[in-house]
Amino acid sequence: MKKTDCEICDQKELPLNDTIKIDGKVYCANCLETHFPDQTMLAGKKIEKEVDPTICASCAKDFGEQELQKISTYPVCQQCEIDIKERVFPLWVKLFFIAVLLIVAISFAWNWKYYSAYSNIKKSNEYMQSANYGKATALMQLASEKVPEVEDIKSLATYFKGLDLMSRDKSTEALVEFEKLKDKLPPDYNLKPLIIQARVGSSFDRKDYEGFLEASKENLALDSTQAISLTSVASAYACLYAQQGKLEDKLKAVSYLDRAKKIDSNSKEMKDYYNMVEYRLYSRKVIKRSDFIKQFPNGWTK
Repeated sequence: MKKTDCEICDQKELPLNDTIKIDGKVYCANCLETHFPDQTMLAGKKIEKEVDPTICASCAKDFGEQELQKISTYPVCQQCEIDIKERVFPLWVKLFFIAVLLIVAISFAWNWKYYSAYSNIKKSNEYMQSANYGKATALMQLASEKVPEVEDIKSLATYFKGLDLMSRDKSTEALVEFEKLKDKLPPDYNLKPLIIQARVGSSFDRKDYEGFLEASKENLALDSTQAISLTSVASAYACLYAQQGKLEDKLKAVSYLDRAKKIDSNSKEMKDYYNMVEYRLYSRKVIKRSDFIKQFPNGWTK
């Protein structure tokens, strides 16, 4: 990691990426905020933002004194370069990488609001890495408010909000957020599957079991190798059976359950899901998973 000293408060050995140079003087984040609380105070000043060539812009790994190869103007380690080319790296890394490139790209017109937005985006992605969607969303939305003219950050904030709502079983609200992002995100964000999954949950919540079945089948068409996709279809048929009492719906539910069990008959998650669907078929009662767990903490038995 490259380090430098703040020339205002005399802090020593600060990470280069955490500083900014104004009129030739190096400022740490605290001094920048103290001396320039309003971005208009930066008017007419020469502002430079240096990127540490020893820290990967994608995974943020520190390579000590080794300067990395660059993609365009961004230092990237060998593994991340491979991942970028093959487009197989985890979601949070992709989001972090895109956000970093976005902020650095506008560094030619760097001022305080961009610096502040960058800090929020960095923290947001740290929370996303640990699956803390609530805090990740709040920070990304704050970053978007600081630079409302940057549409890509606004889209990321909306995407994060959708993920947060999905994680809290608020599928209908999540669907609204994901629908806003059509044609705004690249395929790597898997927006289509997320929209379908949100429709699955939203239809169930509204007791629209025909819609639940339709969305579950669309989800199954995307990947028929997952036991959970097959069980979702079985669950939808079980809901229709509970609602209408048609034997054909019950038989189809059992058929899809059998197919799912051939794929995964061991994991606790799927055993619990199978158990809930079987209870629904036996009792012809539809209750949410959270209520099912409360009612049958040790599982339901016939």
